[in-house]
Amino acid sequence: MISKISIKNTATYLDEVEFTPTKINYFYGSNGSGKTSITKVIGDIISHDDCCLEWESSELKTLVYNKDFVKSNFDQNAPIKGIFTLGEGSKETKKLIEDTRAKIDLLKESIKGQTQLKESKLKELEAVNLKFQEKFWILKQKYEEYFKPAFTGFMGSKVSFFNKCIEEQNNSSNLLTWDEIKTKCKVIFDNSLKQYENIPNLEIDNLISLEQNIILQTRIIGKEDVEIGRLIAKLNNSDWIKEGTEYLKQTNDQCPFCQQRMSASLQTEIEEFFDKSYELKCQELKNFGNNYYTYIFQRIQLLKKLIENNLEILDFKNLIIKVELLEEKLKANIVLIGNKIKLPSSLVVLDSLQTLFEESQDIINWYNTQINNNNKIVLNITSEKQKLKSEVWRFIINELALELKEFQNISESLNKAITGISTAINSKKESVTNRKRFLKEKEAEITSVIHTVNEINKILKLFGFHNFSIAEASEKGFYKIIREDGSEVKETLSEGEYTFITFLYFIKLLNGSNEEAGISQDKVVVIDDPISSLDSNVIFVVSHLIKDIINDCKENRNGIKQVFILTHNIYFHKEVTFRGNKENKWAEETYWVVRKLNGKSKIIRHENNPIRTTYELLWRELDDITQMNKVTIFNTLRRILEYYFNITGGLNYEKCLHSFEGEEKLICRSLVSWINDGSHFVNDDLELNVEPESIEKYINTFKMIFEKMGHKSHYNMMMKIQAEEAVLV
Repeated sequence: MISKISIKNTATYLDEVEFTPTKINYFYGSNGSGKTSITKVIGDIISHDDCCLEWESSELKTLVYNKDFVKSNFDQNAPIKGIFTLGEGSKETKKLIEDTRAKIDLLKESIKGQTQLKESKLKELEAVNLKFQEKFWILKQKYEEYFKPAFTGFMGSKVSFFNKCIEEQNNSSNLLTWDEIKTKCKVIFDNSLKQYENIPNLEIDNLISLEQNIILQTRIIGKEDVEIGRLIAKLNNSDWIKEGTEYLKQTNDQCPFCQQRMSASLQTEIEEFFDKSYELKCQELKNFGNNYYTYIFQRIQLLKKLIENNLEILDFKNLIIKVELLEEKLKANIVLIGNKIKLPSSLVVLDSLQTLFEESQDIINWYNTQINNNNKIVLNITSEKQKLKSEVWRFIINELALELKEFQNISESLNKAITGISTAINSKKESVTNRKRFLKEKEAEITSVIHTVNEINKILKLFGFHNFSIAEASEKGFYKIIREDGSEVKETLSEGEYTFITFLYFIKLLNGSNEEAGISQDKVVVIDDPISSLDSNVIFVVSHLIKDIINDCKENRNGIKQVFILTHNIYFHKEVTFRGNKENKWAEETYWVVRKLNGKSKIIRHENNPIRTTYELLWRELDDITQMNKVTIFNTLRRILEYYFNITGGLNYEKCLHSFEGEEKLICRSLVSWINDGSHFVNDDLELNVEPESIEKYINTFKMIFEKMGHKSHYNMMMKIQAEEAVLV
């Protein structure tokens, strides 16, 4: 059935009006208030762009009785479409049709229940999704600073981030540690990424042979085959003697050690001892010292220059330590070589720099690996970024491992239940479809338009309509309206006759169809003021027929799932809603009042029947001063006074008027001036446009009339003022 109706920009519904109808709905409203617009929206929602119908489950067929229905289905000058109903076929077939209808209804109820259960499970699943979306979002916020490029496209929506995590569950990329992936992101996602040249090797192949040069282990001494050479060799003081000879040049042949004058032969022997071979060895030692220093210094400078370049992608901490150690050892070795030069006969072993240089070369090799990786990334930046993004999501999925497992277990359980329910629903829907097909086949076997003719004519005769009837037309499947002599009525029916027969046609259509099959189709029934130009006896008949429709809806018979009854006639409204001594209104029954205020229609819901009598309805116009019709309020007040005091009688008008003074007296006179005019005046048509600021004055004077005439209790009763409230007033 229809669960919600929204009407906007249609006739007098200038502002949107929305209401939620129940199974049975009674609408009361004066002519022009907006009732027919409701029926038009229900009957033809497609033509009302700004209006909306929401259905509880599937959309049903709507059958609407209003002027549009009469115009499109009932022409006195043309054949009328026949109504196929179940005729007098075999009892077995009719019983089978009834049983099939009942089974279809049971299946639909079951589908409705399972649909509600499915919706409940879907809401559970939605709640689970929201719960885990929040959890996943917290992790996203934790790593957003580092993984922002990988999160692009999923940053602004919890739902999209959540769905991406679910999608990446089978990610098979390398799982990196936090430090690894953070470093990699810093490099690859850096827009300033560029290529670098490789660092040249140190070239230390000759280092060992240089450090172990034989000159360092050679005792450089003079010529031993001269006489003094044997003595010097015995004393092992050649370095001391060599140093002393340098002083002879300054002492004029005086021995720098003993201060005695040296003989020419001794000097000759000493000079022969320190011959040219000795000098060459000493020079070789000095050259070695220079070469060694240059060799080591150049490589240290290469390392220092590398450090000074400060390449962004490299960390030079370890290399700086190596350079500092190399410089310290170089200084120590230079001291050793210097000592050897001073004392050529001494033996020297240098502290090897081989290990430090090899370790430095290892660092350079690692640097070059980093540079090559960087350059490779630069050359393949697009694919590298894509690879890293995948690795980022692999890292995220690993962080969410427990949450994903929990979500998977819960969601799988719910989805399994939803799938099972959906399968059951589809199976039952298929069963409904098959049974409907079977129903149409069986209906087609025994349907006929004759049964409807007989039923309509029976009702016409029963209620005194003897001068016309309905009969089959010459065209198969159509009707015509004829007089007693068999001639067609054409346009000679009175308005009351025309209204009654069109309504009977509609009533029969509810239990039939214009086609041979489809009689059992579920439907929503809308009836708009079906009693125009009918006398009271016929109104009673129409009310009785509508009550049958309402009872069918209550009992889920004949496919009637929802009913809307709309009228402006209080008598008809009371007849339709009257239930005698029965209990209070049915739970699925709702009363509505349609009002038009200031040119705009509104629909007001009432749990209980708000319409009692015309007199009470006039009092209800006074319930809310802000909602009063400012054009007709004066007449409303006057009509209440006229109706009440004509009934009670014995009113001393002069006494009433003299009880007021000034402006109040004028207002009182205007209110009671027509009371004794008699019933021949059509007072309903008299109107006085009261200024808004004067309304309250009229209301107060109206109340005071009842008080001064001793009828305050009646005023309180009709205004529904309780005893304790009346004391305060």
